[in-house]
Amino acid sequence: MTQIVPVLGENIPQRGTVWSRQFWTNLVRLQGWKVLGEVPNIPKAVMIGAPHTSNQDGVIGLQMVLAMGLEIHLMAKNSLYRPPFRAAMDWLKMMPIDRTSSHGLVEQMCHAFDSHDKFWLGLAPEGTRDSSETWKSGFYRIAYAAKVPIVMVGFDFKNKNVKFLGCFEASGNFDADLPKILAFYKNTSPANPERLSKPLRML
Repeated sequence: MTQIVPVLGENIPQRGTVWSRQFWTNLVRLQGWKVLGEVPNIPKAVMIGAPHTSNQDGVIGLQMVLAMGLEIHLMAKNSLYRPPFRAAMDWLKMMPIDRTSSHGLVEQMCHAFDSHDKFWLGLAPEGTRDSSETWKSGFYRIAYAAKVPIVMVGFDFKNKNVKFLGCFEASGNFDADLPKILAFYKNTSPANPERLSKPLRML
């Protein structure tokens, strides 16, 4: 039987059980999707996913993460982190972020990385499902400040693949590094091509 999702290395943060992973793997298989590429066996990373043009991206991405048993933390406004949403947000590994804090977003995320032996943070650099003119630099600034690599993941709706595209070490120069990061996404295909962000349309 064709392998649908890769086996994670021991250094990667993991979640779930053998049974839960099998359930989600079977669901992914029924939909015709699979995960390609090598998942880097590292304990800490900022993982970015693109293109982001549909709610389907999040649904497929979540199913893939659960099928692999990969523990990914996501950010959410702290105002949402209350009943009746709190239990669901905990299960989804959502992290409440205080945007009014004197400690900025980057500093809050650096603290999260420092507080865990293993920690992967997931972000959508386009920031919206609609066509955006630029990629937001938050993912880059967090990775550089936390001294962790950027793991790039691409959605290929044409072939129903989620691809681990590689790792990138931020130099601190976002403008110089962004074209190099974008180049990894050259062969991805969005759910809605008309909503593709301008940086990816230019590839």
